[in-house]
Amino acid sequence: MPTDTFKNLPQEKKEKIIKSAEKEFARVPFAETSIKNIVENAGIARGSFYQYFESKEDLLEYIISNHAIMVNKSIEEKFYNTNGDIFEVFISIYDNVIEQCIIKEDMELYKNILENMKNTEEGIFFSNMKKYKPKDISEYYNFINKEKLNVKNEDDMKLIIKMLDNITKRAIIMSFKHNDKSKAKIDYLKMINYLKFGIMKKERE
Repeated sequence: MPTDTFKNLPQEKKEKIIKSAEKEFARVPFAETSIKNIVENAGIARGSFYQYFESKEDLLEYIISNHAIMVNKSIEEKFYNTNGDIFEVFISIYDNVIEQCIIKEDMELYKNILENMKNTEEGIFFSNMKKYKPKDISEYYNFINKEKLNVKNEDDMKLIIKMLDNITKRAIIMSFKHNDKSKAKIDYLKMINYLKFGIMKKERE
């Protein structure tokens, strides 16, 4: 993780180093990445790099952990801003993933990271990286407003979360196969509303 020297750098310089690292980690598999390319693109001396991080593994760990922290913070803020609306939280997750994946560099970065995590030859380092994944939505149980939900207990809520998670993941995958992104979003919102309000017509009393 970063040293105090890195933490005390001006924000602009820190962002430049991180952007340079993300670009390099997105370019090729991690084993082929080069500190030389990172420092050259960031406009810093190689010696300075080691004043900020112990290694490129250390830098990647920081990037992934920072990403997880930002995702968690974003989800918590969404719960707060929507008064605990679980449906709005999943819609925001859908929007954020679609927005990130439009940027090719971001797609390649996380693709390379995931591929390396699957590669057992990378050893303990990439196994440890899994601990930095964002929280599961079920961990936000106490943030969810359950007043208008037909749930009896935590197990019911976990089932609803699982359904929303499956719908959202599938919708994200389908959006990249859809020529019209706005139509893909409309279809996703329809699925959310069917789950939220039901499919059967209500009988008149």
